[in-house]
Amino acid sequence: MPALKIAAIQASSRADDFVQKWQGVDVGHAIDLLGKAAAQGAGLACLPEFYPLVGESELRASARDLGIYVLAGLADGTPKRWCNTCTLISPQGEIVGRQTKNHPTAIEIDYGVVAGDSFDIFETDVGRFGIVVCADFTFFHDGIQKLKSGGADVVFNPALWFAISGFYPHVIDGRHLEYSLPIVGVNMARRADGKNLPDFPPAGGYSTACVPPPVTSMEQLWDWFRSKPGGIDATRGVMQSLGPDEGMLLIDVDVEAVRRFPGYFSR
Repeated sequence: MPALKIAAIQASSRADDFVQKWQGVDVGHAIDLLGKAAAQGAGLACLPEFYPLVGESELRASARDLGIYVLAGLADGTPKRWCNTCTLISPQGEIVGRQTKNHPTAIEIDYGVVAGDSFDIFETDVGRFGIVVCADFTFFHDGIQKLKSGGADVVFNPALWFAISGFYPHVIDGRHLEYSLPIVGVNMARRADGKNLPDFPPAGGYSTACVPPPVTSMEQLWDWFRSKPGGIDATRGVMQSLGPDEGMLLIDVDVEAVRRFPGYFSR
């Protein structure tokens, strides 16, 4: 299985509120960003939580035209009652599956979000993917524990941190070390115009991806620690992050190597 290039797209919302999001204000920009990811060689592109919220048919057409997998934050339902999902679309434009958010926040519940009740692993020809949406990953362990025990190759965390986004990289790298899995955290970017989806000052960004080194034994891991790029304390080659503004991380994941990784500190 060849290495998979993943694009973590830290998008900036054009919509000022959920009314505009339901009207599809973010759809066009989402399509543009997917095109940029594909042009840089991505085989899978992940958008943030709630992004673009609607526009499933347009996203399916884009995935088909570009020939890539797309993970997008889409609503499943109506504005009065809906599930917050991250939906996986195949390069043929078909729905592979939907992962709901199982622990919606108080703000989401006020906007009509209802809880899901399961965590699934999505089998594809490029790997086995798990998705844990925003706070389900940050404050709860049930999702990632199920995905780890079920054999997920990569776990995605589409998110919208509306405050203290500087914590976000620490959440991603902590879970990576704890579970020895590639973790791709994709947050919404901070808006340059000072607006935020809740009525707060602007926040966002710091999308982060962590991928374990391509080693297959503890002995190789010890050698890697001794000779790793940037020195033993550096995260170079394992972790990369963005700043607050709109941007994109490109992450290469050797799925076969991931499956052979022995874990960081235990056999």
